[in-house]
Amino acid sequence: MKKLYFLLFAPILSFSAQIEGTWKLAPQAAALGVGPGLGNTSWWSNSAGDVTTRTCLFDDSIKFEANGNMTHYMNGSTWLEAWQGAPEGCGAPIAPHVGGAATYAYDATAGTLTVNGLGAHIGLAKVINGAEISSPAAAASSITYNVAISNGGNTLTADINFGPGWWRFVYQRTVPLAVQDYNVKFRVDMSQYTGSLTGGVFVNGSFNGWCGTCTPMTDANMDNVWDVTVAIPAGAIEYKFTIDGWNVSEQFAGGEACTITDPSGQFTNRSYTVTGAATIGEVCWESCEDCTTGLNENNNTVAVYPNPVNTVLTVSATESMNAIRIVDLTGKVVAEYNGNGITQEINVEDLKAGIYTIQVVTTAGNSSKQFVKK
Repeated sequence: MKKLYFLLFAPILSFSAQIEGTWKLAPQAAALGVGPGLGNTSWWSNSAGDVTTRTCLFDDSIKFEANGNMTHYMNGSTWLEAWQGAPEGCGAPIAPHVGGAATYAYDATAGTLTVNGLGAHIGLAKVINGAEISSPAAAASSITYNVAISNGGNTLTADINFGPGWWRFVYQRTVPLAVQDYNVKFRVDMSQYTGSLTGGVFVNGSFNGWCGTCTPMTDANMDNVWDVTVAIPAGAIEYKFTIDGWNVSEQFAGGEACTITDPSGQFTNRSYTVTGAATIGEVCWESCEDCTTGLNENNNTVAVYPNPVNTVLTVSATESMNAIRIVDLTGKVVAEYNGNGITQEINVEDLKAGIYTIQVVTTAGNSSKQFVKK
């Protein structure tokens, strides 16, 4: 199943330039949201209709300058709430949350934004570190947010822990930066997948909207390694390989080195940060490694004979064999067999003369041996 939630980071600008410019709340649903965990807005988030209802909040803008100064423009009206002693709705800003000049410190490495000045804030005025204040008199002089800049530097996502949960605020630049795309090549080895591939292999991710069949992969060399090159903007992406659109998708337990799991624990996907044109290392289906990783050429639990061989090769193991594959020097799987006990005879008469690797999956693990076909 595709992942519905994701965080994106885009380290394509200099640290100081990443946040410089003017930002407004994104005019979309869930630009404001709150929930029990980081990135979880299940308690409440604004609807698309709220963008119109709360126009006085969504048209507020915040300008960050290179010298550390910031200006919060409220244009004479912003969203007020009962804790400010006013009816909920649009109205003149109430001190000290009146916007204007303040200062800020942005740490791109730590992913933090600190705004300084009594009443200075982004998002909602009531939200400070560790609390939601109940009166203007409780305003903070400094607030620190966790921030991530994505979408080629055009989206800023700010999160803040207020005690029982987290608020999230999503901003966008008022003047978008030009976004450069980079060619990224994906490769997946399907040689160990035992199901049907007649529906095709695809890559689905945050960069293509988890679209199902819109990014097909090809096995041009007929070696069971499928690949595709996609133009993607700089930033962090999440993705997984699928078969027949979304009919079959990779499944991960979580905790693997190449994956990331959303805060709800519902989705685990592969992750990668695009910083330029690249070829991502070849991986095996549902693995962070290539299909030959873990095979031991010197593992004495498996023996093959005679070697060299003309017609019949005998494979012997100390543990019961589950599967056997023969791979040529290009990495192409040329034959596959189901395992049958600890000794098995394989007819290799039809193989061309040359050097091959036999890969054996046993109950004790994986092993491989080379043999010569005469």
